[in-house]
Amino acid sequence: MKYIVKIFLQLIVVAFIGCSSNKEKILEINGTVINTDTKSILLLKPAQDFRFDSLTEIPVKDGKFHYQARLEHPEAVNLMLGEAKENGGGRTMPLFLENEKIDLTIHSEQEFDKNSVQGGTLNKQYQIFKTQTDSLLKGRPFEEQLKWQEGYISKNPSLISYYLFLEHLVYFKEYIDVDLAKRNYKILYEAIPNHPYNDLAYHLISAIENIKIGKDYVDFSASDLSGNEVRLSDEINGKIALLDLWATWCGPCIAKSRTMLPVYNEYKNKGFTIVGVAGEFKNTDRLFKFLEKEKWPWLNLVELDRENAIWQKYGVDGGGGGLFLIDEKGKILAIDPTDEEVKKELKTRLSI
Repeated sequence: MKYIVKIFLQLIVVAFIGCSSNKEKILEINGTVINTDTKSILLLKPAQDFRFDSLTEIPVKDGKFHYQARLEHPEAVNLMLGEAKENGGGRTMPLFLENEKIDLTIHSEQEFDKNSVQGGTLNKQYQIFKTQTDSLLKGRPFEEQLKWQEGYISKNPSLISYYLFLEHLVYFKEYIDVDLAKRNYKILYEAIPNHPYNDLAYHLISAIENIKIGKDYVDFSASDLSGNEVRLSDEINGKIALLDLWATWCGPCIAKSRTMLPVYNEYKNKGFTIVGVAGEFKNTDRLFKFLEKEKWPWLNLVELDRENAIWQKYGVDGGGGGLFLIDEKGKILAIDPTDEEVKKELKTRLSI
């Protein structure tokens, strides 16, 4: 009998250990803020715009904050204080998220360099990387620092390198060597397969390489205001077209679009068209109210929450939008042209 009881107890212990080992791991962030009355902490994913994107915002209460999530993939984010949205910007701190426990101490913007991160294998690796590079690159020209980082990426394919790579593609595209970027992309893709960053990086590189005068436009589909899917090529085939990527929250975009009304009215029956795509977030309520007032007569589509990656494909990620004049054969004639420049092209190409 004692033997049976002993075996039974052993089975219970084994089952308990098995259940404990199979317990699903999650990301758990616990944080404290010092010398700041910030109301929240923002976590920005690569290529997100803190002003308008749907961000992860963690409330701060009595100087403490807490966040839990189950991640499908490790992620890199930039941490900011919540008031950055009202102030139009602020300092950022790289943070690497895994299904592990992370403890943060966040200071005011004036002392952001004192922020500390405890926990997470990737955060530890990044701290080592930053200590080494800060010492190595101190005082060197910016272009030289970028070049060194590109070499680091090719030799150290990791999520830290992917973070650096995406930062270069989004914010420093004018310095990008496309051939080197392609090689680094291949290395990162093979090292970290099936990660969402692979699609993001592909679109960003393609935009840098292809969205140029003389290159073919990039086709896409988006919904019209009735929810019907529309393909750009079906609307502009054989015509000179102005692709207008804009947003209701982008004042300069709206001002440029308004200048195109007389041009459109003059040439709409002569082989010219405009297709507008509004980049909106969360819902289209603001868009419908805006268009009811403005009554723009051309086809208007909507890109909600970047669902079709159109801004990425056209290299205007992080901004309100852009204008792209496309000829009847699908070649890009001009990028961000004025109304006078568009009219000049149309007068030359559509003259009878």
